[in-house]
Amino acid sequence: MGITVYTARKILPKILPLGPSRLDEILLLLVVFPLTFIFLWVSHNFYGAKVLILVPAIIAATAFGKAMGTIGAILASGLLFFLDYRLYLHFPPEVFQTDVIVSSVIILLSWLMGGLMEVERRAQKELLQLADYDQLTGLYNHRCLQEKLALSLKEAAEKGQPLTVVLLDIDQFKYYNAVYGYQKGDEILAAIGKLLLEELLSPFYAARYANDEFALVFPGKEKERALKMPTELKEKIAQAATLCLLESHLEPPSKPFALTMGSASFPDDADTALPLIRAAENDLFRAKSSQGKARLYQSILSEICALKIKEAFPTLQTLVALINTKDRYTYGHSERVMSYALALAEKLNLPEEDKDALRYGSYLHDLGKIEIESNLLNKNGPLNDKEWEIMKTHPIWGSELVKPLIFFQKIALILRYHHENYDGSGYPDGLKGKEIPLLARIVRLADSFDAMTTDRPYRKGLTFEQASEELKRHAGVFYDPELVKPFLEAVKEIYQAEKS
Repeated sequence: MGITVYTARKILPKILPLGPSRLDEILLLLVVFPLTFIFLWVSHNFYGAKVLILVPAIIAATAFGKAMGTIGAILASGLLFFLDYRLYLHFPPEVFQTDVIVSSVIILLSWLMGGLMEVERRAQKELLQLADYDQLTGLYNHRCLQEKLALSLKEAAEKGQPLTVVLLDIDQFKYYNAVYGYQKGDEILAAIGKLLLEELLSPFYAARYANDEFALVFPGKEKERALKMPTELKEKIAQAATLCLLESHLEPPSKPFALTMGSASFPDDADTALPLIRAAENDLFRAKSSQGKARLYQSILSEICALKIKEAFPTLQTLVALINTKDRYTYGHSERVMSYALALAEKLNLPEEDKDALRYGSYLHDLGKIEIESNLLNKNGPLNDKEWEIMKTHPIWGSELVKPLIFFQKIALILRYHHENYDGSGYPDGLKGKEIPLLARIVRLADSFDAMTTDRPYRKGLTFEQASEELKRHAGVFYDPELVKPFLEAVKEIYQAEKS
């Protein structure tokens, strides 16, 4: 018996596509069926033992459903009649009657049990569908994405392979809902889901990440290779959405259907599910805010992940997410300030340790704004005196937030002093000249230059030449006079590339 079970365990999976649980059920039947009839034969099939044939019949019914349970019960009943025939050589009336009654009961019970199990399995399948899948698109839902991505990352880490997450966001989806109605918007989403299911074959998969956002996961693919498929899919998705409108005899949208894409890869951008998705979100936000312009630099999170203080990466991602959700202006601003500050650091040949601190500090210089009300941060106009006093507290809040982190001690100085003026008129501590840390003086220049050259709701940004004159005019007042000239030389090429 043991040899038979061992042989079946080895051979059956090669013949039939069976899961571990289904294989165990078949092996159980292979053991229980012969044991039952061996016992009946040895016991000369006495009346009380005949109910034992219910055991393999019920196992077949519960494991494989109504049809297989009924077949198993008929087979068991046939063997029961065969045993009695061999034992008695003829059928006494009382034996025959007993066999008929036992067989009828077993067949009926198997049919009922199998039917109940099928109903339960359908209910379980529907519950699983509700728990793991988005009902509109048929894709994995947000919760299931987190679980599957965690498993995919674990597998990628074990195999030493990359993995890329791509977020697709429909541009101005509210416009389609407003013009064509929410029902038509749902049809568009359903069409996109169907297309993604058809195009993304295992091991790749997709999920509905948010209302009009889709997450695509590419195990085994580096970012550059993974982005080829979503780029091709964008055109197919646009065609599917337009076709969805034309099928209802509606005019094509006056605004071209378009999607924005953001991506992040393991292990370059993050090594766990939530930080990786956040990195992709940040890349998506950058793509949206760039409005089609060429990007100047790679994801800040990609750069920082490769630094020596990698232990601080999860904390940094949380801080960046806080900034991005609080102030819409900081998406591009923080990265431009970082780019300008690092350009000056390169020109000054600062040590790598200072460059790393400057990379963090310049990107997080507005961290304290998470303690400021959003309506004040995004006000369409100049601040009044009271509002300005509140705004001036953000360097203190920022430095206090990172001060407890041992990796960020040097960075805390940048956050606190990046609004100090060279003549001592700045805030929050009124430091003067060389009292202000060098890295804070660099960020002061980069921050002011970007603020001058960026359009705001209440004013137009200055040209490079106009901003240069402003910096030179306030050299020795707001800015370190020794840094202004090399700063302008360092950022001129970056600024021109950004505006082109």
